[in-house]
Amino acid sequence: MAAASGILKRLFTLTPREGATHRSFLVYKNGLFLKIALALAILSTAFYAWHDPQHGPSGNTWLGYTLGTIGALLIFWLAWFGVRKRRYREGRGQAQLWTSAHVYLGLSLLFVATLHTGFHFGWNIHTFAYALMVLVIISGIYGVIVYATLPERITANRDQMGFDAMLAEIARLDEAALALADKVDPETHAVVAKSVGKVRIGGSTWEQLSGNYAAPDQRSDLESFFSLKKTQIAQSPQPMPMRDTPAAAPGQRRPQTIMFVAGQIFDAGRDPRGESLQKVLQTVAQRKLLVERINRDITLRARLNVWLYFHVPLTVGLLVALVIHIVSVFLYW
Repeated sequence: MAAASGILKRLFTLTPREGATHRSFLVYKNGLFLKIALALAILSTAFYAWHDPQHGPSGNTWLGYTLGTIGALLIFWLAWFGVRKRRYREGRGQAQLWTSAHVYLGLSLLFVATLHTGFHFGWNIHTFAYALMVLVIISGIYGVIVYATLPERITANRDQMGFDAMLAEIARLDEAALALADKVDPETHAVVAKSVGKVRIGGSTWEQLSGNYAAPDQRSDLESFFSLKKTQIAQSPQPMPMRDTPAAAPGQRRPQTIMFVAGQIFDAGRDPRGESLQKVLQTVAQRKLLVERINRDITLRARLNVWLYFHVPLTVGLLVALVIHIVSVFLYW
C-alpha cells in the first residue's frame, strides 16, 4: 500500500525530471481531460443503461454503431498522437496537453468499446480487436507509471555521474587495482587481472529487465585470497635491523620476550605489500559497487523503455484488426 501511495503521489503531483514548479501532465489544466474522459464514460454508461433494444444490447444496434464509431475515432486519433508527438516542436505546455489527452481519452476508450460490444465475446476478429485494444491500454498504463517514477530513480542511482563517466571510472579502478597488485607479487597480479577480466556489465534481456545478473560475485573469493596473502606476508617478516633490537647487557641473553615478538609482528604489519593488498581489496570493492550501479542503471532504463516494444506493435496490430473488423461489419452484417 505504501508503494502504491508513493506512485500515485508522483503521478499526480510533480513530473520527476521537472522540479517543484511543474505540475504533472495528469493534472494538466486542473484535470481537464480527466473530466472529459469521465463525462464520456458516464454518458456512454447512461445511454447503455437507458437503451433497451429488442434483441438485447450488441454492436449492431444504433447505440452499438454510435459507440463503435466513437471508439474507432478515438483509436485512430490516439495512434496518430503516437506519430505526432515525435514531430511536434511546441513547448512543454503543448506536450502536456497532448499527453494528458492521450492518457485519459485512452482510458475512456475501455468503457466505450466494452459497451459497444454489448458484452458479447467469441473466437472472432471482433473480440480479437477488443483484446488487442485492452493490451494496448494496459501497456500504456505501465508506460505512464514508469515515466512518472523511474527517471527519478535513474538520476538518484547515477549520483551526478553519466553512464560513460561510470564506465570510465571502472576502467580507472581496474588500472589502479592492477598497479597496486604489481607491488605485491605476480600471483596477486594474476588474481586481480582475472577478476578484471570477469567483470560483466549488462546481460541478457531477462537479466536487464529483472535486475538479476548472472555475473559471478568474486568478492568473497578475493577477500579469502587477500586474507591468506596477508597472513603469508605477516608470517615472513623482513629481517629486523640490529638497531631495532635492545642491546643485551654483558652476561645477559638477548631478550626473546613477548614485546620483542610483538615488535616483529608490528613491523610485519607495516610491510608495504600488506598495505598494497588492503588497497587492492578496497579498490576492487569500489569497482564492484560501481558495476552494480551501472547494471542497476541498465535495468531501470530497460524497464523504462521496454513498454514501447509492446505498446507500438500492439497498436499497429490493433489498427489492422480494427480495419478488418469495420470492413467485415459492413460487408456481412
